[in-house]
Amino acid sequence: MAEYNTEPDRLRAAIGSILAQTERRFEFVIVDDGSQTDVRGIAAEFDDDRVRVVGYGENRGFVAALNYGVEQARGEYIARMDTDDTVEPDYLESVYGWISQHPEYAVVSGQARETSSDGPGLVFGRPGEQTAKMAMRGFTPIHAASIMRASAVKAAGGYQSYKRAEDLALWCEMLLRGYRLYVIPKVVYHYHVEKADFAKRSLRHRGDEIRVRLRYYPKLGAGPREYLRVGKSILSGLLPVSAVRAIRGRLHPHG
Repeated sequence: MAEYNTEPDRLRAAIGSILAQTERRFEFVIVDDGSQTDVRGIAAEFDDDRVRVVGYGENRGFVAALNYGVEQARGEYIARMDTDDTVEPDYLESVYGWISQHPEYAVVSGQARETSSDGPGLVFGRPGEQTAKMAMRGFTPIHAASIMRASAVKAAGGYQSYKRAEDLALWCEMLLRGYRLYVIPKVVYHYHVEKADFAKRSLRHRGDEIRVRLRYYPKLGAGPREYLRVGKSILSGLLPVSAVRAIRGRLHPHG
């Protein structure tokens, strides 16, 4: 978990949902990325020796914090968690249970439900193997609902400095190296999204996503249909928030 200025109660809920997991054999590394929130104080409230807060005394950005967390993690597997979301109690049990029984996959993700106070719950994550062609068409593991083999993450070079697209770049790097990705048909993660959050998906915030697609698509053997996804990213960034939300509601099932 990479923490930077999360509202304290949201951070408590996120931490609490991890510590309430039915699978209890894990360490919980929280990277304090120069946050003004009292990360260590909030973590200490739980009095759980599985929690380890680490940091470097300044704000270096989300990608740097993720890579620092990967360096600090001591396990064979790495699971991601965001600071303002929550997970189902059996998230780790379900996803770890699957990946530990399927060594052919380097990444296994559950599905995620996106909820807000003013909209329906939408379910994201298309079950099954996520091939290069599927990734180029917009179907990838849910980053914060994934368990990844640490060796594969490191072999792929970790996270690259692409704002709001570091996960897509990681999946592309893994696919280029022959690693396989999978999504199980189970909702394990809850995104908490409000209308204001969609402003971050405007075109001026999607430049790195487009750059990632243009960099990796030729290497992954993209055809005309795959390049249409680049156009879709641009169009989505230009549309008003209300239109984007309406389209998303049609493309994804309601929970």
